[in-house]
Amino acid sequence: MRELRAWLFLGLGLLLAGLTGLSLYGVSQDVTRGQAAAAVGTDGTEILVARADIGTRVVISADMLAKRIFPKTLVPAGAVTSDADIVGQTTGTSIPAGAAIVRTQLIDAGGRSGASVTLEKGKVLVAFPTTDPLTTAGMVKSGDRVDVLATVTSGTGESARKTQTMLQNLEVVDVLSSGREGQRVSSLTFVVDHQVALVLKYLRDTQASVDIAVRSRAEQDLAITTSVDLGYLLQTYGVRR
Repeated sequence: MRELRAWLFLGLGLLLAGLTGLSLYGVSQDVTRGQAAAAVGTDGTEILVARADIGTRVVISADMLAKRIFPKTLVPAGAVTSDADIVGQTTGTSIPAGAAIVRTQLIDAGGRSGASVTLEKGKVLVAFPTTDPLTTAGMVKSGDRVDVLATVTSGTGESARKTQTMLQNLEVVDVLSSGREGQRVSSLTFVVDHQVALVLKYLRDTQASVDIAVRSRAEQDLAITTSVDLGYLLQTYGVRR
């Protein structure tokens, strides 16, 4: 009998301990919610953030968004506070997980997600296939700025082939890969004006010998270069005939 009473008291004690724990947890949750609400009203602002990484040209849906409380001093300009304001809009840039959603990152494209929604008027997106060593080795990345060096043939004779920096300071939007294994071709994508798009097409269609040169991000000015042919090499480096 004494053992039974002991077990009953032990069970009752455990039950009371459990109920006390649940009660304290509920109180702590109420306090936390109260503190969060107070923070919103005084020192904090509730804004929308990306629940996970969001890519470029993606149509925003409600499940991509989460709410976070930021200190008012850290809330970026243009931060969005209501998902009703942005659901259905398209991202003009990628947004990492946890980052605040800012209006300047979004485009009202009527729910469209194609490449055209992020292009400025007068610009086109083009792909330029190339087998130059840097691109083939994977050393040209999205975001790099490059120059296009080309050797073309004009006329006849020893100076018919000329090499020149044709295009400068193009930003690589993406690097595409196509074809079967062992025969894959890399293409650099650029956003350029219509005239530069024609130059790139001409170099590709005439099968000019092309190399890509990656330039420093600190160099924005166009370089002044002189075309190189056999005569230039002979004269510049004193090569005797």
